[in-house]
Amino acid sequence: MNSEFIKIGKFQKTINNSITQCLTCEHRCKISDGNVGICRTRKNINGEIFTTVYGKISSLSYNPIEKKPFFHFHPGTTAITIGTFSCNFDCFWCQNWDISKQNPDNFNSKNLFISPEELIKLAKSRLSEGTSISFNEPTLLFEYSLEVFKLAKKEGLYNTYVTNGYMTEKVLRSLAENGLDALNIDIKGNQEFVKKYCKVDVEKVWRNAKLAKDLGMHIEITTLVIPGMNSDHNTFKEIAERINRDLGNETPWHINRFLPAYKSLEYGASKKTPLKVLESAYEIGKKVGLNYVYVGNVPSHKYENTYCPNCGKMVIKRYIFDINKLNLTKDGKCANCNYDLKIKL
Repeated sequence: MNSEFIKIGKFQKTINNSITQCLTCEHRCKISDGNVGICRTRKNINGEIFTTVYGKISSLSYNPIEKKPFFHFHPGTTAITIGTFSCNFDCFWCQNWDISKQNPDNFNSKNLFISPEELIKLAKSRLSEGTSISFNEPTLLFEYSLEVFKLAKKEGLYNTYVTNGYMTEKVLRSLAENGLDALNIDIKGNQEFVKKYCKVDVEKVWRNAKLAKDLGMHIEITTLVIPGMNSDHNTFKEIAERINRDLGNETPWHINRFLPAYKSLEYGASKKTPLKVLESAYEIGKKVGLNYVYVGNVPSHKYENTYCPNCGKMVIKRYIFDINKLNLTKDGKCANCNYDLKIKL
């Protein structure tokens, strides 16, 4: 394996002479010498945990920030977007399974390595306004993120994560201290659904969402709605109420249409989400009191636009990832009534 990809893990704990615990995500894997954790990117080498994907970039593109999706964070800007291999979740519906389900050890070409310095040079060469670590779970690139974010800040760029939110609190605090500005966090369903299909505790995700908010980071929530699995009224109401209570009614909630991918057919998830189900979730979110609820993966739907909660006027008109109309003041207020929409420009 190329040495460029190997870096000491920032957070770990020695259990005994043969086992060390990784403290990067909430799986908190106890890994014996020579073995890897659940994510397959953390390896015990002679009693210490190392990341094996530092700068190992599987995917790179220049994306509109709306694609993440971030609708209230620097709208209309572009972020250089990267990911690596593997994941710490095992979702059967993964849209990016071609990289998230791959063993990182199978990809060791030196051509995959991009240093933090080179990444920022690439961002500037294409006039990107920010960085985004996405495609697969960004926490797997944690140590790399810290270096990227510090360099990005020096160049006046923003930094974002598109994440399942399962990092430890130490990792989240470290990301905030080193320049992470915004997270779009997946809330995949209620406790039962997430435990069954992702094999994790969704309460830890909610904890991190609240902590990130308290640390001053911008938060948006996304829920991919899988028909017959996490598409019931109670699930929608539970998520909407939790956003309202823990994160505030100004927090955007993206309700996205599911399109079968990866192992979806094996699990009986063979149809895209009916529009009426997405619209039902929208109505529930609004009834609970959320100001900004969006329907995603449905191009030209009226609920992909932003409306002022005060006067009702459209302030951002979107088509997929493009902005066709921006009716905001320079400080993110409604140009019609001056209501503060808390949109970061």
